Amino acid sequence: MAALFPWLMEPDWTGGITETLEWKTDVLQSPSGAEQRISRRLSPRRLFEFGILAGDVDRQWLENAVWQAGGSTWAMPVFPDVTELQASVTAGASQLLVDTRGRDFSVGGTVLLKNAEAIASPAALVTVSAIGADSLTLSQPLTAGWRAGTAVYPVRPAVLTDPLSFTRITGSLASAQVRFRIAEHNPFSAATRLALYRGHPVLEPEADWSENLTGAYQRLMIELDNGSGIPARLDTARRPFYLQRHTWSLMGRSEQFALRQLMYHLRGRQRALWVPSQNDDLTPAGALAGNTLPVIRCGLSEMGVVPGRRDLRILLADGRTLYRRLTGVAISGQAELLALDGESVTVPQRQIASVSFMTFARQNNDSVAWQHTTDADGFASVATSFIGVRDELE
Repeated sequence: MAALFPWLMEPDWTGGITETLEWKTDVLQSPSGAEQRISRRLSPRRLFEFGILAGDVDRQWLENAVWQAGGSTWAMPVFPDVTELQASVTAGASQLLVDTRGRDFSVGGTVLLKNAEAIASPAALVTVSAIGADSLTLSQPLTAGWRAGTAVYPVRPAVLTDPLSFTRITGSLASAQVRFRIAEHNPFSAATRLALYRGHPVLEPEADWSENLTGAYQRLMIELDNGSGIPARLDTARRPFYLQRHTWSLMGRSEQFALRQLMYHLRGRQRALWVPSQNDDLTPAGALAGNTLPVIRCGLSEMGVVPGRRDLRILLADGRTLYRRLTGVAISGQAELLALDGESVTVPQRQIASVSFMTFARQNNDSVAWQHTTDADGFASVATSFIGVRDELE
């Protein structure tokens, strides 16, 4: 690690930092919609993209560094995981007092100490031998002292995926877009604390409605057209697969840590979970009494109980959530009576906030983009899409 060339140019945070996690999954799908999904990577590839604005001596240092080491492996600071030195240390010290929780520090890994934003400001790379909740133990004593407030970055070996292309604003000021790919294994905890329904986790965090969400009913259609006659069409699976977009607005390191755990559990397109539609799909017409829920008639009885549209999330006004499977439906005047499985409960109508269908779904893409507006103690946004799979065949 000591031989790596340090990247010392700070990002331009006006555009944030985009972190992309890229898994690789082979999805083998039959005409019926049944799937076999095989993950081809032990961990995702991890990329960081950000803009820089370099002026005066910083620009000179940067261009000389790129000339010298543009094709080499760099020691790239993980900028969203920056923390500060809590107490000053002197030369010879082997411990740094920093908050390590939820940050990308690793035993045997490297950290960067830097006490100012300028490239030419004092900086040092040191190796970590042990990690505590509020401290890092170094494998070698420090060769210089560092004052409290010094920026401490986890460091990963990374390569530039594209040659830097500079936009010359003036003779002394230039901007560029930088894209790094980490050049090592990227493990992370895949534990989830989500509720389980039928042995699989449920995506409980609500989507961020600051942007419009989308939903579509995808079908496996085959069309035979000889160019002269009427085209013949065949729905091979004889059912749709619900595709929906889900967005998160995350504030603070604990929320971002939990979502990253979920993404590592899903492993791109490989694993599935239950995803609520985020809609008010059924309108209660009375209380939930035992295992029967009356809803305003909406055509459900004509469709009957079918896979892919029989699992419900019932959100209550007190914050509790009930997960139930629809076992039968019958018409009763202007209402439809839903027969539900599970524990018998009684809930007044006024306490039922919403009733949504749930789809057993996997991600539709192996790539997830993490938009860091600030460092991970602040705000980030993530978006992905889920597509239904045949839960009765999983």
